[in-house]
Amino acid sequence: MINTNTIQEIKGDIVLTKPELRERFSSEWKKHYDLEVLHEYGFKRRVCKVCGRHFWSVEERETCGDPSCEGYRFIGNPVGKRHDYIDAWRTIEKYFVANGHKSIYTYPSVARWRDDLYFTIASISDFQPYVVRGEVDPPGNPLIIPQVCIRFGDISNVGFTGRHLTNFVMVGQHAFNTKKTGLFYWKNKAIKHDIEMLKNFGIPLTEITFKEDVWMGGGNFGPSMEYFVRGLELGNCVFMQYQILPDGSTKELDTKVIDMGAGLERFSWLTNGTPTLYDTTFGPVIGRMFKESGVVYDRELAVRFWSLAGGLDVEEGNLETAKQKISSELGLSWDEIMNKIQPYQALYAIADHIKTILLTSTDGQLPSNSGGGYNLRMILRRSFGFNERFGFNLDFGSIVKWHAERIKPLFSHYMEGVETAIAVIEEEYKKYKRTKEKTKGRVSTFIRKVKSGKVDQSSLIRELKVLYESNGIPPELVAEVAEHEGIRLEIPENFYDLIRDKEESKQEEGMTPALDLDDVEDTVIGYYDNVFEMDAKVVKVLDKYVILDRTCFYPEGGGQVGDTGYINDVRVINTIKQGRVILHEVDPKDISKLKVGEKVHLRIDKERRIQITLHHTGVHLLNACAREVLGIHVWQAGSYKDEFKGQIDLTHYRKITDDELRKIERLANKYIREELPVKIEELDRTTAEQKYGMRIYQGGAVPGKKLRIVSIGDIDHEACGGTHHIIDNIGRLGYLKIIHREGVKDGVERLVIVCGERAVEYVQEREKMIKELANILSSPESQLVRSTEKMVEEWKAGRKREERLKDLVADRIVNEIITRSGEKPLMIDLDLDRDLLMKIGQKITQMDTDVEVVLKNNDGDIVCAIGKRVNKDIKELVDYVIKRFGGKGGGKGRLGFVKVKLSES
Repeated sequence: MINTNTIQEIKGDIVLTKPELRERFSSEWKKHYDLEVLHEYGFKRRVCKVCGRHFWSVEERETCGDPSCEGYRFIGNPVGKRHDYIDAWRTIEKYFVANGHKSIYTYPSVARWRDDLYFTIASISDFQPYVVRGEVDPPGNPLIIPQVCIRFGDISNVGFTGRHLTNFVMVGQHAFNTKKTGLFYWKNKAIKHDIEMLKNFGIPLTEITFKEDVWMGGGNFGPSMEYFVRGLELGNCVFMQYQILPDGSTKELDTKVIDMGAGLERFSWLTNGTPTLYDTTFGPVIGRMFKESGVVYDRELAVRFWSLAGGLDVEEGNLETAKQKISSELGLSWDEIMNKIQPYQALYAIADHIKTILLTSTDGQLPSNSGGGYNLRMILRRSFGFNERFGFNLDFGSIVKWHAERIKPLFSHYMEGVETAIAVIEEEYKKYKRTKEKTKGRVSTFIRKVKSGKVDQSSLIRELKVLYESNGIPPELVAEVAEHEGIRLEIPENFYDLIRDKEESKQEEGMTPALDLDDVEDTVIGYYDNVFEMDAKVVKVLDKYVILDRTCFYPEGGGQVGDTGYINDVRVINTIKQGRVILHEVDPKDISKLKVGEKVHLRIDKERRIQITLHHTGVHLLNACAREVLGIHVWQAGSYKDEFKGQIDLTHYRKITDDELRKIERLANKYIREELPVKIEELDRTTAEQKYGMRIYQGGAVPGKKLRIVSIGDIDHEACGGTHHIIDNIGRLGYLKIIHREGVKDGVERLVIVCGERAVEYVQEREKMIKELANILSSPESQLVRSTEKMVEEWKAGRKREERLKDLVADRIVNEIITRSGEKPLMIDLDLDRDLLMKIGQKITQMDTDVEVVLKNNDGDIVCAIGKRVNKDIKELVDYVIKRFGGKGGGKGRLGFVKVKLSES
């Protein structure tokens, strides 16, 4: 959901920016905001004297309810019936279910079903684009959902303002009004539900204000009504009503959507009036953290500070003004306030960040240096920095467990991710500590630059960014080191927002050629019909591609390579897909053999297809087994399958051990022996998600209204277009062998397998190799390891003896050179290798002598060396040798080397 005022969304006959759209809608307020339900409850339209925006309230009032206009007036002065965080959801759910809404369990916090997002950023994200477009039925209509959301737009604000989070629960109230379903409800009923929900919290109508606003995003827009109570925004009811057409004009959407999003955390904060949202959201977790850290909580100061903190926002330009106002109100300097408040802010930030790691690692996204994992690593290192800076000595593993127990009544599945989250944090901390140790010198160098005045405020951010991104050193640590040196660094409050990964969306590039296929009808596919030959007609020939009216050739996709085979006698070397048209690639020299309109016979390479299918099915099986052995955080992060191997990239926070690989392999072959069935189903998207869960999106987003689900027994269900249909059970794999593992990037492990005949060939090759080694070593196969160890030990002992002998030879030759030191330079030919010549030369350079020596061998190696008493650069001697013997070389200090071609020498 786009929340910016500057992005241009609308063209043509309507406004360009959100402020202009707001002004337009405000001038047409009777059309967009003048709702019968507001009059029914006694609300009247008014103008805020601070921001000048229109709002609705029951009683006469001067401000709209926005915290920037009136601050927080509920801290220490709660509204309505007290609700715990969990109880707040139960009250909301009870009301909406009683009023015809279906309650839906949260979707994962990692948006695997989307090709444009890493994380779920709003409840409506669950239903875009297919449900919102009316192409797929929603899981309920209308519905209510407590959606776990992840956002990194305000990292620097987390802990600072008292209200910002990187994870939160968006209460999603949605109605999808399509032509097929008719109108479930629209603006009046939506607002009525929100008012009645607030009344269920015991909130008087006189405390509620509705502020007129607009929403824009993804080519759609519409009016919205934000609702506030005592300066706290609780929710925003969006009426997704209009669509921007390709020519810039607009029209009403065919599917009108009620998209109300409310912050669950805010309801418990409002009804308890605690100093911060964190106190009620984290509940006993934050209480334990204060106790464990030894930080004494000054509640009176906290209430006074955060009551005024509504205007604190690192992203806004009025931060300094807000600071001055708070200092004035409290009668303390900003530094005095921060000395007390900063430890609280740090504890709140750590609580939030560790909870985010629990949520995301359970749902399959791990910290890394790129993509969706970058911000996760950043918040963890921010947490480590706070913990060290303030000497909290917190046990992060305990915090993970406390969070999981806290949210268990709402989201029970996160209990399963506790061990993984703890392990992830431990691994990240090891990396953090190693990085710190390696980069102590870099911090010291930076501090020296600051002392010398070489780092001004404009370059400070750049320097700190390099230290953080290249070396993982958080700015808090740099500031702490600087303080010990008597330097105070002004770290920008929005530092983490300046360096965070601004891209919360994924960018994909297509791999198929962009051919002009506008006049080509969709290819009729026959590759799911379990046939390996068929007749077809040529409909188009383009460059090296042949297009047929129908085909049994499977096109490259989902990591599986395309089929090869023959069209008549023309060899097909690859098959790819563009849109819904299949392209058969042939050798350009053969393209003339195929004519448009000609009837042809297709024959794919059957055995190759079968072997590829075995590897593809084996990859599915391997994924399920890795998840069972390593943990539920394991997801597919990429794959490749051809006739020689199957390859899968898996999300995992550390190197998979040899013991774990053996366990995964044994488990896979156990399932193969059990001959688990392979089942193919075609289901509409919502049915598939409800039946098998969101883990079906192992390969990422899958387009279309219907999904082809491939199941292996009850252990794995994936949306996949591969050719699994040609085997009915995984017993056909015969045997699965893991032949390779490697770490491809942070948080991703690659496993390579072979199955069936390829696995047999692999094992036989290894057996042959073992027999040959046993023969070479004259050792029984059972003693091969011990024999090899013995041989290596003897070889190492021989190397040591050889080095000792070289030292003796070198010492003897050096002594002879010293006795002949009268010649300048002394030229000596020696039948020795380069390494021994260098050893002799090094010994000369370490001696208190005026020797200048040139050592030559028969391979064209020349070593130049001078003793400590020689008062000249080695380059003079090197130049002399090159001039006399030719070749190329150089030197440094008192040692040089020249290489001469044998023909020159």
